[in-house]
Amino acid sequence: MDAAARLVAKFRTASAQDLAPALLFGGAYFFFNRLAKLAQRWVQRRKAAPRSKKAEGTKAFYILGGLLAAALGVQGLCYYRYGPLFFVAEDAKKLDWTGADWRAALENRTVAFVGGHHRAGTTMLWRSLAGHPAVASFGERRECGLDFSEGVFAQDVYPRFGVGDTKDANPLTMFGDFLGAGDAEAEEAPKTGLGKYALGRVEDVYWTENHWSVSDASQARLLNAFGYLWERRAKPPIAEASVLLEKSPPNAVLARYLQAVVDFPTDRRAAEPAAATTCAAGDKACDKKLKKKKRGRRDAEEFAPAMPAAPPRPAASRARFVFVSRHPIANAVSHQYVTTGLAIPDLVAHWIAVATYAKTNEAYLAHVVSIRLEDFCASPAAHLLDLWAFLGLEGHDAATAAAAAKSVRPDPNAKHKAEYCGPLVAGDAAAVAQHDFLSSHFGDQIERDHNYTIRDWC
Repeated sequence: MDAAARLVAKFRTASAQDLAPALLFGGAYFFFNRLAKLAQRWVQRRKAAPRSKKAEGTKAFYILGGLLAAALGVQGLCYYRYGPLFFVAEDAKKLDWTGADWRAALENRTVAFVGGHHRAGTTMLWRSLAGHPAVASFGERRECGLDFSEGVFAQDVYPRFGVGDTKDANPLTMFGDFLGAGDAEAEEAPKTGLGKYALGRVEDVYWTENHWSVSDASQARLLNAFGYLWERRAKPPIAEASVLLEKSPPNAVLARYLQAVVDFPTDRRAAEPAAATTCAAGDKACDKKLKKKKRGRRDAEEFAPAMPAAPPRPAASRARFVFVSRHPIANAVSHQYVTTGLAIPDLVAHWIAVATYAKTNEAYLAHVVSIRLEDFCASPAAHLLDLWAFLGLEGHDAATAAAAAKSVRPDPNAKHKAEYCGPLVAGDAAAVAQHDFLSSHFGDQIERDHNYTIRDWC
């Protein structure tokens, strides 16, 4: 892709956070540039013959009109992209329900979360799921004022991981803590933002039900932020919906945390084993420990902090999760349309991190289904019927599913495969070296754990 095409693609997918600094500095430059010119002309006028008041007033009118037109143009662009909610204060875009109100509302409703890799078809899948008449969603970007209609931008309970907030920095080798990078440069490399966030420290990225913020307050704050958008769109409103749908790619990583917040205050933690009070016959080590305990003494290992036990999979939950994945190379090439400086190997490493978190989460979620984008696009209506049934929806048929999935592209990877494989098939040395690197470093793991092939993709 040439520079002009990349620039056009990046502009089309620019987020509000991307546009704001450019508009701010552009407006400031225009304002101070005009101010400097006006000051210069004022100095020159003092030395020249005075002009009529009518001429001075006309010129001032044109200057103020130009400034007003520029300001209105910026506001108009924001309104065109994000709709009226762009101009509403964040605190005003929340309901005022309590945690108890939400728990009562969710007694006969489900909160459905769509997650996966960025650029992996989450929006396409979400849009299809929202085609059911009993599903409440945020609506398109101009209806909710959010980039890609993602709930992560509407809330402040859990992190956004820098997605939409930061520019890409030096990513030469950012395999990070997740893949065990040990050199200082890799440790210092930024690990937030699109295509990088899952390579950060596990304790920063992987929020679970053990996180300190799981509480009644977090439950109310999160669902009030989402609820405002569900209720505002009213297609259908919360009272008439069976499923409340939210989509953000990081949901695949944060799923355990989201389940715990939605299910609060249900305690899902495993019971701690009871302390032994008797010993088996002939167990001298046990007898020794019990004697020390009776005398108020402890062994050294008893001072070590107890690690929390992993909770069992809950028998039921108010939350259901749909994870979507895409071929790692196609996903990496797609990332390069909207990011700068990220190499294919770095993006594939990030793909593995997200996929591993999602796969780990599945063992702890009460209701979860994973689907490959390629499979969904091959027969979208059939898969959509299965997904609606998984969400507990009724009253749908093949015609409804076909209408909801009418925008699904049959082969979402065709363009990306041609772009990646073209130079490789032509024998380009750099492309061949890159593919050999991917095959040798990631091929076995991806094929074994995630059922995608790297070596023979082209």
